[in-house]
Amino acid sequence: MSEKELLSKNTFINLFNMNELDRLEREDELFIEARKLGIEKRFKESLKKYKELLNQKMSLDNSLNLPRCKYNIENYDMGNYTCNVNGITDRTNTKFSYIPVLPVERYINEDTGKEKVKIIFYKENEWKEKIVDKSQLSISQKLLLLSDDGLDVTSENVRYYINYFNEIMNINNIKKLDSISHIGWKENLFVPYDIHGIFDGADDFKNIYKAIGSKGNYEKWKKVIKELRKHKVIKLLMATTLASPLLEKLNLQPYMVNLWSSLSGNGKTLSCMVAMSIWGNPDVGALRLSSNNTQNYYSVVASFMRNFTCYFDELQIVKRSKYLDLESLVMDLCNGTEKGRLNKNSQAKEVKVWFNNFLFTSNDKLVKENAGEQVYNRVIDLEIGEKIIENGQDTAKIIKENYGFAGKEYIRYIQKVGFDEIFERFKVILNEILEKTKATDKQASSLATLLLANQLANECLFEDDYILQVEDIEEYVNDRNDIKTSMKAKEYIKDIINANSKRFEENNYNEIWGRFKELNPGYKVCYFNVQILYRELSKGGYEFDTVKKEWADMNFLMKNSSGRYVHQTTLNCEKGNYAILDLHI
Repeated sequence: MSEKELLSKNTFINLFNMNELDRLEREDELFIEARKLGIEKRFKESLKKYKELLNQKMSLDNSLNLPRCKYNIENYDMGNYTCNVNGITDRTNTKFSYIPVLPVERYINEDTGKEKVKIIFYKENEWKEKIVDKSQLSISQKLLLLSDDGLDVTSENVRYYINYFNEIMNINNIKKLDSISHIGWKENLFVPYDIHGIFDGADDFKNIYKAIGSKGNYEKWKKVIKELRKHKVIKLLMATTLASPLLEKLNLQPYMVNLWSSLSGNGKTLSCMVAMSIWGNPDVGALRLSSNNTQNYYSVVASFMRNFTCYFDELQIVKRSKYLDLESLVMDLCNGTEKGRLNKNSQAKEVKVWFNNFLFTSNDKLVKENAGEQVYNRVIDLEIGEKIIENGQDTAKIIKENYGFAGKEYIRYIQKVGFDEIFERFKVILNEILEKTKATDKQASSLATLLLANQLANECLFEDDYILQVEDIEEYVNDRNDIKTSMKAKEYIKDIINANSKRFEENNYNEIWGRFKELNPGYKVCYFNVQILYRELSKGGYEFDTVKKEWADMNFLMKNSSGRYVHQTTLNCEKGNYAILDLHI
């Protein structure tokens, strides 16, 4: 390299257009050339002057020179940075990004008070955008994750990005907006059909959020649905998804509907997809979700969907899981709130809530014989035997290509009717169910929402020839007397005694459980060793302390003279503690 070439302005321009690491390496090479030419001092002085000129230029050249976008960025104060289509450079001429990136909006979540930021970046000749937690722009490990979304951030330049975002957000008046992070009701508005501030949760559940909306031809969908609704189960499934937006406004707890059959290929999954097509894309990966999840994931999805039915396919996966307890899952989801937790700083984390119902498919009943009364109250098991949908492939094709119109129309209708009137109609249906069936109050409320939703949908969507009545849901009612835990435990332990009667006989050489004793001629009672009674009840999922009072109230369990539930008495010359059960009750 000649002296003229070394000291030319092009040499310095090219040098300062390099990123910091390449520039340092190139400076060393140029110093070596200057030393060879004996002009090292002159080169050093020229380099200093060009740096000073560059810094003076940067102090003035901090305006934006970017393609037009929908956000008002023309008057941004860029402080110590230059931002253009070639990237971002700081005052020391360090180019740490090869694409322009700007924060354009701040969202303050109305539910949590937490802040999120929308950033935009220009890449591949178009503006792209991303909503992130504000903390993600200030913590290196979190900021690096944005490289997956196309941001030009690496472990080498991440600290420059952090300083850049911090300065730009502090010296500019970034637009502030209210936001929410769930879909469904926000006061009297319904997301995503009504705009209320900004929805900031789309990135976390983008597949579900994108699935809610319309596609195809509404009349084509209606024509197919009208034929399918001749089957009662289809009506009930559609009523399930239509009932979800009613629960919060009627102050009712969530519940589960389980569509089950021991047979395969009779249309369980497709029938539920038909019901979900009211709201949007019913396909897998959209509104049809897998049951193969952690318990925490169920809660997170439920809180996001808030007032939309959560549909999980193939519940038997949960039953095979060693990490999930089905009864615990039912109770947690139907309580409508997650468990309280502390973060790593021992501060209480936000507790998520939801008000929707849940739709499952399974190959058997969700509620087992030994289930507690609370589980019975929260589950509606719909059994199907015959094939529900004859032309399965044709139906599936139509609802995957035409969906999402009815949901918006339904919401508009119930907003127009008003929840004062809807609540009065709910009470009429509820009272009728309680009068005509033996349902508990909780299950009657759930069933009433199905009949009410079916009525409302018939008025604004379907105009069926027949509207579901109380008689149509009687077969799904759990008799309030039969499902009492104390009654179920009583029948269970009587069966255990009958199956093991020899263990109560004098000539028994196996484990002795107790004795049958005759109080009056022809009237025997059972003396049952309490430790063994505890054990056998526990095997069936029951607890003696839970049922003893009601057993005593119904005279199945005899108290001693002191009013206690356990008797100290002597059998076979040995003193022990026994519960006395009257098997005639």
